Amino acid sequence: MFITIDKADFQQVVETWNQGFSDYLLPIHVDQKALDHRIQSLNLSKKLSAVFSVDGEFAGIILLGIETFQQTKVMWVGGMAVIPKYRRSKVASKLMDYAENVAKENHCDQLILEVIAANERARKLYEAKGFHTVNELAVGTIMLPTTSKAQRSIHFKLASVKELALLEKQWTPWQNRCIFSDKNYDIYQEETKIGAISFNLAEESGDKALILKQFHVPEQKNKNVITDILLTLKEQENVDSVKVANFDMEIPEYKELEKIGITLQLTQFQLAKKL
Repeated sequence: MFITIDKADFQQVVETWNQGFSDYLLPIHVDQKALDHRIQSLNLSKKLSAVFSVDGEFAGIILLGIETFQQTKVMWVGGMAVIPKYRRSKVASKLMDYAENVAKENHCDQLILEVIAANERARKLYEAKGFHTVNELAVGTIMLPTTSKAQRSIHFKLASVKELALLEKQWTPWQNRCIFSDKNYDIYQEETKIGAISFNLAEESGDKALILKQFHVPEQKNKNVITDILLTLKEQENVDSVKVANFDMEIPEYKELEKIGITLQLTQFQLAKKL
């Protein structure tokens, strides 16, 4: 049976999450505060999200949220896991059916999720459920030089989230949308606006990281200032490293980041199902 998270013991919910992701390719161990922060910061819903119970024991969990982006109402699977002892017993399939039913009940146009590229078993399940791949997303570290050879005057101003949202593409990943970013800036060279950038700040094992979510530098002539933009931002935000997370690998800006150099940790596929 399904129990929505708002009606379940939250510590048991946390334990189900941690057991489900205990052998995951990307470690995601949380406490109550961290899981609650994930739900709140990404506008997931405890009323829609649920655990699946077998004989009184939580066997799996799914986090869900609904937002409308560019006139498209979307439900996102913000995390799904099955604890090891209940694997291969169709719990994952039941969780996905639950998500689709809730999405339809709420008149969503699309159901979306991400899956690590190496997780072929999960990907096959999603494809069997009617999902298709819309893009590939990078997770890794940008290998910036210590200093820039060029001397360009780059500075930043707080961006209007409403205006920045207009730059987002249909398949900008949910968690990379500017409404969920810690900071959103317009980028200026001298007095000319040349783009926009969205990012989060995080501490990882003592390393202060800037995690790039979106990067818009539309004019080709401005692509050669990308290194300067990131070095200036790195110094301004006083971070040790600049990383990408769930960053669309097909956009021109990513191709420019590749030229600088990126050490990939993994890639994910974003999948979608039209309802």
